[in-house]
Amino acid sequence: MVDRNISSSAAGEKELLFCLTEQSGVFRDAVQLLESLEAAAQRRELGTPDSVSQLQKALERVVTAQKKVEKAHAPFRGTENTLSADIKRSLKSHEELLRSLIGRIDVLQGVFEEIRTELVPQLDIEARRRSMHAAYRQSLKTL
Repeated sequence: MVDRNISSSAAGEKELLFCLTEQSGVFRDAVQLLESLEAAAQRRELGTPDSVSQLQKALERVVTAQKKVEKAHAPFRGTENTLSADIKRSLKSHEELLRSLIGRIDVLQGVFEEIRTELVPQLDIEARRRSMHAAYRQSLKTL
């Protein structure tokens, strides 16, 4: 019975390590996408037409990968099993990637808020100009 628990624990760790490695790749891909969106936004470019779709898909992959990690980690919660050194190293690296991902999201949000702050007055001016043109056209029709 002890051998079965050890092999079960080893298989569980292997699965958890695989899921963490997979999630790290998803995090790296998401960070790269966020960096490219940030660079485009800094240049005040709109990026590719499917940028929002790409971002949404990347975030969906992050959520899916997280669910896999949670499922693989479940057998270790509430047990006396300690995680191996490999898992602990992977978790440390994984945590750094997650911090990077969150940092990129925060930076991108700041860039978009800055752009919005710049665009709102321009949009107000454009709306006022159109309104004045419409009023002028209307006054010409009444003459």
